[in-house]
Amino acid sequence: MPLPLETAQAVYRKKSQYGRYIDTKQWDKFSEVALPNAKLSFHNRDGSVLKAGKRHLTFSSSQEFTMFFSKFFANAQSLHIFGPGDLEQTADDEVTAIWGMEDQIILKGSAGLVEMRGGGYYFETWKKVGDDWFLASLGLERTYQKISFLGRFIMFLETCLGVSFV
Repeated sequence: MPLPLETAQAVYRKKSQYGRYIDTKQWDKFSEVALPNAKLSFHNRDGSVLKAGKRHLTFSSSQEFTMFFSKFFANAQSLHIFGPGDLEQTADDEVTAIWGMEDQIILKGSAGLVEMRGGGYYFETWKKVGDDWFLASLGLERTYQKISFLGRFIMFLETCLGVSFV
């Protein structure tokens, strides 16, 4: 099904807002991007679900997602960069999208010693509600991830001791 230019522009704009709202910690605006019942999950290259400490990174609502990540990113600086999207309209009210991405997360106050860089692909479904488009599902599949030594040490302590540093 041909993808109208105005639909592509709307989805591109929303994807840009997704990254900007996360990086600038505008969690209150996330409802402008994602549906309340959006499903979001993050995976390793082998398909296993990523974890932050003992928490599996799968979320059954945008509120659950923002509650977790607002705390996770509270003491972090981040930047999400997206490549051109591969968009396909699958129904009048549905678009699927694949975006290449890279991200960087640096813990504030660590002099850059605690950082993570990574990349991969977002696989998403966007739904039209009224005259606007919203994220209905998102799955990130990482193709690579590099975590600083001190970052790995902190993750080890969180996993082994159950202590949370985030």
